[in-house]
Amino acid sequence: MSGVGRVERAAGWLAREGFGGDLAVVLGSGLSSFLDGVAELARAKHSDVPEFAPPGVAGHDGRIVSCRLGGKRAIVLSGRVHHYEGRSPDDVSLAVRVVSALGVPTLVLTNASGGIDPGYDAGDLMLIADQVSLLGGRGSLRGPTFRMAGAYSPGLRRHAREVARERGLRLREGVYAGSLGPTYETPSEIALARTLGASAVGMSTVTEAQAAAECGLALLGVSLITNVPLPGRFTATSHDEVLEAGRRGGTSLLSLVSGVAERL
Repeated sequence: MSGVGRVERAAGWLAREGFGGDLAVVLGSGLSSFLDGVAELARAKHSDVPEFAPPGVAGHDGRIVSCRLGGKRAIVLSGRVHHYEGRSPDDVSLAVRVVSALGVPTLVLTNASGGIDPGYDAGDLMLIADQVSLLGGRGSLRGPTFRMAGAYSPGLRRHAREVARERGLRLREGVYAGSLGPTYETPSEIALARTLGASAVGMSTVTEAQAAAECGLALLGVSLITNVPLPGRFTATSHDEVLEAGRRGGTSLLSLVSGVAERL
């Protein structure tokens, strides 16, 4: 089945089940606690939706929830699939294209990532101003037909900064580098990412952001800094550590995203 057919089939199913709205949120590793603070209007699983593959990584529970955030109707996808699971660019970007097909104009991509800016601390939220793709050809989508410059909406970032100031949230702003994974970065790879201008590193988001730009969605990106793997602060990173940080960070993320939604 073609990529377009997959999108139409999935979007049609979700529309019939009442999913749609003003914004969509994709939750990163361990961030399902975000949903603890919302009142659900409808719920499905990735495995219920035609063409959707259920996430195969711990911390991505595969729920799709219709709810209200900041007075706006929202779709929240608790989890994603990754390239390191053997998934193609079409698989990784499918949810983004489906959101666009549903007529949702705004997308919030979140992730759990390692902070490689020495000013960062575990637990910080980082507003993504730009990204560096370390995926090589694997992250390619439909071809060089769109620009990534300015893909992360300056207006949405401005709203996020305002919300953070008003609500006392610790919000950084920087560049996200996305790699294929599945291994955590070596010290030399971290040094390379810093040389390239990155402030945080992870294993998701960049392909989804490319799809969002191609679809013309207004895009906000937020990373939860789960650890800071820098010289003098380096400890071996485990997925359990990432998940625990995600559980703690869900409340702050909900406050930030709800505040931005109020301003849409």
